[in-house]
Amino acid sequence: MTTSMFFEQFFNNFIMKNKFVFLLLTIFYACSSNKTQVQKNVEIVPVEIENATKDVSLFLEKIEIIPLETTDSSLVHKCKKVIYDEEMNIYAIYTREQIVYTFAGDGKFINNSRRVKGQGPEEYYMILDVNFNTHLNGIDMLNPYGTIYTYTPNFELLLKRKVDMEFPVDHFISLKSDEYVFTYPYLWTDPKVVFLNLKTKYIDNVDYGGTIAGGNTMELECFRKVDNDFYFVPTGVNYYCYKIDVEKKDLVPILYLDFGEEEINEEELPGCGWGRKNETDEEKQEIMKDFEERYRFLRNSNHIIPSIKFFNEDYVYIFMVKTTKGLGSSYVYNRKTKKGYLMKDGTPFFMCPCFTIINNVLYAICQPDKVVDVVDKELMSSEEIHKMEALKEDDNPVILKYYLK
Repeated sequence: MTTSMFFEQFFNNFIMKNKFVFLLLTIFYACSSNKTQVQKNVEIVPVEIENATKDVSLFLEKIEIIPLETTDSSLVHKCKKVIYDEEMNIYAIYTREQIVYTFAGDGKFINNSRRVKGQGPEEYYMILDVNFNTHLNGIDMLNPYGTIYTYTPNFELLLKRKVDMEFPVDHFISLKSDEYVFTYPYLWTDPKVVFLNLKTKYIDNVDYGGTIAGGNTMELECFRKVDNDFYFVPTGVNYYCYKIDVEKKDLVPILYLDFGEEEINEEELPGCGWGRKNETDEEKQEIMKDFEERYRFLRNSNHIIPSIKFFNEDYVYIFMVKTTKGLGSSYVYNRKTKKGYLMKDGTPFFMCPCFTIINNVLYAICQPDKVVDVVDKELMSSEEIHKMEALKEDDNPVILKYYLK
């Protein structure tokens, strides 16, 4: 018997005697191998969707509220988007009336943009997105025609710059004083972000994958600055989160939200979740029809949709819904302890959907008459309870601060 024949016979005998163990090892290797290939160098965040946490004191330390000052000039109607910058210590609220209101960190009213809304040389007419520009200590406002207006918090014009792109853009953030990153609307091209240097006019398009369905609007922030780093969290149904490499002009996947068996499978859905590069009105109509078909399907299904997603170095926050109606569920995951906490269907209480996290504080905004429904008095000091009880129905919205442990 040759050496090769001996080893072949030995291997076959070993497999036959240990085929059950071998089968288990093969399955394990295949699963782990597949996971590694898909999620290589990406932190996987397991998302709990069933078992609500009964004791909120396990992850919440306290709750505070900041009533926004109510005056004739500061009265906010139909809030569309809220942002907060810790460095500037300012809230900016964009409304459906195309007006931006600014408030100091303690809730004191600063100003509104009503007097600069118009068609004058220092005025804006419409806004697609609003974001802070910490390089200029101002507020960037993007209009549908590709112009960025940068105002002070008192709405004095600092800069007015034109964006020259192949396609329209919508969400954006300033990376440096003259460098920005934008997203394209779904109708014009496949999922991309575009880096732009306003001085050199250099443009770099970067693809990103994983978008199963769109449908979210500017209320949900996709570009975020955390300390000195920038991140991108795609809107719509997408389980990936990215770090923005400012120097290389690239997206680096760093987090994957693992919904287990509840993860939505794109192959089982009708229509499309995103568009593609197109040139004719007929193609746009086709994309729009397919996009809306998928959006309506998911809206009326029992699929769990991660509606709001953001994170920092220590925590991940997700607000998820089954349909566009109903309470929805809040999920907080501690990246250090690897523990997650779910607040589902108002159990143990309904946490108001949050819009950002700073250090260990989740921020939300709520109408004054609804505050009592989204807090736990056991986590509030007597001073905070007194502030809550003094609120009036026609007051301005209230900022909620949920302190995480």
